[in-house]
Amino acid sequence: IYRNKYQLTNPRYVSEDSLLIKQKHNTYALTDGISEKVYNKIINQILINIPKLDEWHKNDILKKFKNISWNDSIVELHKPKNIGKFNSHFYKRLAYDEILATFLVYSEIRKKIKKIKKQKKNFNTTYQKYILSNLNFELTNDQIKSLNEINQDLKSNQKMFRLLQGDVGSGKTIVSLISALNVIESNFQVAFMAPTEILARQHFNLAKQLFPKNTKIKLLSSKSDNLEKKKIIQELKNHKIEMIFGTHAIFQKKIIFSKLGYIIIDEQHKFGVRQRKLLSDKGGKNCDILLMSATPIPRTLILTFYGDMDVSKLTEKPITRKETITISKPEEKVSEILRFVEKEIKNNNQVFWVCPLIEESKKIDYSAAVEKFRQLSNKFPNKVGLIHGQLKKDEKDKVLNNFL
Repeated sequence: IYRNKYQLTNPRYVSEDSLLIKQKHNTYALTDGISEKVYNKIINQILINIPKLDEWHKNDILKKFKNISWNDSIVELHKPKNIGKFNSHFYKRLAYDEILATFLVYSEIRKKIKKIKKQKKNFNTTYQKYILSNLNFELTNDQIKSLNEINQDLKSNQKMFRLLQGDVGSGKTIVSLISALNVIESNFQVAFMAPTEILARQHFNLAKQLFPKNTKIKLLSSKSDNLEKKKIIQELKNHKIEMIFGTHAIFQKKIIFSKLGYIIIDEQHKFGVRQRKLLSDKGGKNCDILLMSATPIPRTLILTFYGDMDVSKLTEKPITRKETITISKPEEKVSEILRFVEKEIKNNNQVFWVCPLIEESKKIDYSAAVEKFRQLSNKFPNKVGLIHGQLKKDEKDKVLNNFL
């Protein structure tokens, strides 16, 4: 109602005859400046002009899809009446083609990787024994198995492309650091890349505690002054640094390694096949790659995301790891959660309060987090920090450091 009258804003159709009005409409994710009407017109022109392609599947496969061709499948997919028909033959045919194409690409990449002959890493696990003898816990069977698989790859003449997958706290970092020491023992350099500077620093500090004192390791940080950065770049070039920690900045063009033999990437699930290939190329043919991820990925999806890689899994929890308790509470019982938070703060513990995105917009909607921060700050003065996507990097680091 506008000025006491009913009105219809921006109608798609104006017609005396309701039968002429379509009941279903195709809705596409639009680019700025293109209306839905124009986009539909473009799609329809494309559908008319799709070239007739020769069939690439065998007859027994085609029977499963009622012999529908790729061209017809594409046309059917774009008909408004077929929206949501995921069990239809045309939809299954296109999904199958996409999965098959992905596997074929990965298969070819794997073949190329396996063809690369590299210099074997020769080590007798002296450093590995040093670390294991100084740990105040024993590795799990999964950790030992994964470490052996990595060592085997490092010692082979085939380039390693491996994913080390395991839940948070399953002990991926210790496995990667021990394997890094073995590479250092074989007289190669190691690069350890973390998604954030704080995490890179955390790994660096852990390595300083664990590694033999004469191991030459450095952290390349945005906080390092220019003089220090220049020194690190020079020392990497002259092999005076054996292992470098940092974010993606350690792969800038100006950084040249003397003898890079191993790249470890922590939580880099955003890396696609091309980026993994570029990183590998940076190290040359003698460089092995280890990716680590805590994201739980079912076996079938591992083939889709990491089909070009071998996979080691850590499913066993270390004995020292505490049990995870999961509780669900409805919104109206938020007072119980606040009492729980209050108790934890009094016990000198820390809490993460994660707010969901309310609106999927181009600018990250952080109003929920800001509002929650205000509420919690009133209840717990000077105890609460706030982080969201709009914060500058320095401000983010400051809050995270205070939390650490």
